[in-house]
Amino acid sequence: MKYLIVLLTIPFLFACNTSSKKETNNNSTSKLEDKPVEQSESENMDSADYTSLLSHFKCEMDISEIANVLKVPETSLSLSNNSRQNECAFNLNGFGQNTLGEGSKISWGTAPSSKKQNKKEIRSYLERKEKELKIMGMDIELADTGDCYLAYQPAHGRIIIYNENYDDAFLLHYGFRSANTDRTTEQHEELRLKMTDLANYLLQKHRK
Repeated sequence: MKYLIVLLTIPFLFACNTSSKKETNNNSTSKLEDKPVEQSESENMDSADYTSLLSHFKCEMDISEIANVLKVPETSLSLSNNSRQNECAFNLNGFGQNTLGEGSKISWGTAPSSKKQNKKEIRSYLERKEKELKIMGMDIELADTGDCYLAYQPAHGRIIIYNENYDDAFLLHYGFRSANTDRTTEQHEELRLKMTDLANYLLQKHRK
């Protein structure tokens, strides 16, 4: 009798064990199916044509247009005497003064880079963002066009447009907030937002 009970019990235990394994395998399969597929490092984001901005930029903007984008009075803007080739450079009043009593220099133009470097920078920014690591306030977000990234470096007063399909990056500079200026924290953030508007405007304007 005892022998019969043992024989009947063994198949039951085997059936339970098999069922448990199947359930475990099903759960494992489900977890693998739910895992998002990561973009291959060799793939580039689809992009519109930004050649006139990211490769052959020329400053063809007047004070009226810039004032309208930044939402500031035209009287607060003036041409800067200190600019490099193929760069827009203006002096902007209302966001702090330096020790010489001058306003802020704002400028924008292409910056040497490469497709490989742009992709590396984008990936690095995104990894830090995912880990919620904001080193010196650095951050990144998609531009309004959805095919370029805006990288923020508020400590240096910079916004960089990255597109992994172009060899250059695009740098917008709005000045440091340091002991040499009386720019407040609020003014610095307000100017960052205005320059973000300018970055998105330039992308929309040159998009083809």
